Amino acid sequence: MKVLNNSLKLKALSKKHLLLIVVVIIIATVFSIQIVNIVQKKPMDAYAILQKQRFVFIQNQDDLEQGNNAGAGFDLKDRELFFSNSSAIKNGILYGGKGNYEMKEYYRTALNEEISSILMNIKVTPEEIKKNNYQITRSPESLANKKLLKEKFPPEFELQYKYRKKNQFSKVPITYNKEFLPAKIEWYYKGEEGLKWYNWRNYSYPFKNKSDFDKRLDEEIEDVKAIQEENKGDYPRFEIKLSILKAQLYC
Repeated sequence: MKVLNNSLKLKALSKKHLLLIVVVIIIATVFSIQIVNIVQKKPMDAYAILQKQRFVFIQNQDDLEQGNNAGAGFDLKDRELFFSNSSAIKNGILYGGKGNYEMKEYYRTALNEEISSILMNIKVTPEEIKKNNYQITRSPESLANKKLLKEKFPPEFELQYKYRKKNQFSKVPITYNKEFLPAKIEWYYKGEEGLKWYNWRNYSYPFKNKSDFDKRLDEEIEDVKAIQEENKGDYPRFEIKLSILKAQLYC
């Protein structure tokens, strides 16, 4: 009889333990779902998303018109880059370029120009991006990094913000792809063709891994070395562009 009672007690205890385990699993599942929802609603830094992607290829309007896959490539983890037929950074060594830039300063300046404070400063959630059909529009005032205006060669975006009147430069739309990565940045300002939308940067992600990126980077380094032999007075692409832009804005 005692054995039977003990067996019944053990069965009852096992049922209680099983019920407790089920309750714990349910609570843990609900808690996990809540955490996911909180993370999804938390504002995301577009530059942080780019850093996770790591490899990005950037083209301006001149690059698109030129063709031949011209543009700038960045490895945001290893801080390496290339500008087509202009300059490159690999393993901490700067190839090409003009001026007194050290490698770290050159990379920082290029990053501010090509990635820009637009993507570094914007805070947006995937939910907001979806609701706005994958295009977010902000004012230049909310995105510009005013500290960069003190530099010798401020980025193009900051120069536009400083020298154009508010009614001539009022909107900055950022288009995202389905993975919430930047795909295109446009500006609404008064330019050579009047007050209209201008395509400023296109962002794509053709490099699937480090090997893919290094292959293109090595090709660009060889091109830069060949160009240096022919013409040692070339300026980096962004310095030429900024010098011309600054002259236009002052006119």
